[in-house]
Amino acid sequence: MDNFFIMVKHFMEYLQNERRYSNNTITAYKKDLEVFSLWLADNLKDAEQVKDEAGKVIDLNVNFNNIDHHLIRKFINYLNRTGYKKRTMSRKIATLRSFFKFLTRQELIESNPMIHVISPKLDKSLPKFMYEYQVEALMQAPDLSTTIGLRDRAIMEVLYASGIRVSELVSIKTKDIDLDLGTIHVTGKGNKERIVPIGSYAIKSINDYYESGFLDDKGEYLFYGVRGKQLGDRTVRALLEKYINKVSTTLSISPHTFRHSFATHLLERGSDLRVVQTFLGHESLSTTQIYTHITKNQLKKTYEQAHPRAKKRD
Repeated sequence: MDNFFIMVKHFMEYLQNERRYSNNTITAYKKDLEVFSLWLADNLKDAEQVKDEAGKVIDLNVNFNNIDHHLIRKFINYLNRTGYKKRTMSRKIATLRSFFKFLTRQELIESNPMIHVISPKLDKSLPKFMYEYQVEALMQAPDLSTTIGLRDRAIMEVLYASGIRVSELVSIKTKDIDLDLGTIHVTGKGNKERIVPIGSYAIKSINDYYESGFLDDKGEYLFYGVRGKQLGDRTVRALLEKYINKVSTTLSISPHTFRHSFATHLLERGSDLRVVQTFLGHESLSTTQIYTHITKNQLKKTYEQAHPRAKKRD
């Protein structure tokens, strides 16, 4: 019998120390495995569990050799009956796939039960992006007579100019920026580093932000909240929602929409796909290729609207 939670602990350490995953990603993996452990406690016959006074499983010993692909499929059926969405189910299955692959490589289990398990097919959905006039409207929304407004304009300009993730944005330090060259040194997923360019609009907005004095009594990071603490993902999301509501009652975007818009607009204007892949920090070109579907759809839509013989005859 092996302790399930100790196995999970080893896996979490591997994700953190060797794969260099972010804290958010590691937390998501841990939550997925907690769901699986609770199900195992009730569905694996020889499972030995210890519960606290509230009835929560705090320790679990299992025979991993009894966890086969049949049991995994039963767990997937449970997720389906419980009402999990396909994307959430797919993520949980991917977590199990990584977990059991790790245990197999470390020779902690004899065989990998995930080999014969197929993930559910996901409906392909194209990422949302903004049109250029929508980007322009958002950039004009902050009150530039205030330091907060200058900060917020700089945040949006940097997001759109570079295509970086919000987690990367809030981690930028002032030493990472070279305004003369127009570049930012970014640390992305898995602590992988890359250099991304920023244009004249972003450079000017950062300079205006510097000159406002907002950073005078702050630390090493580029963006801070009103109370002097490093800006977080949620705060960025909240301030963007504020400006979105200010300029539109129908526009529904997230911080990631700036990233999608960045990639889409570059490709629409003829940028090479591999260059965009480098800017975005994608490991695989196939991840970046989804943006070509957006541009093709947009080109087709523009053609149908503009060409006199594109529309069907009555």
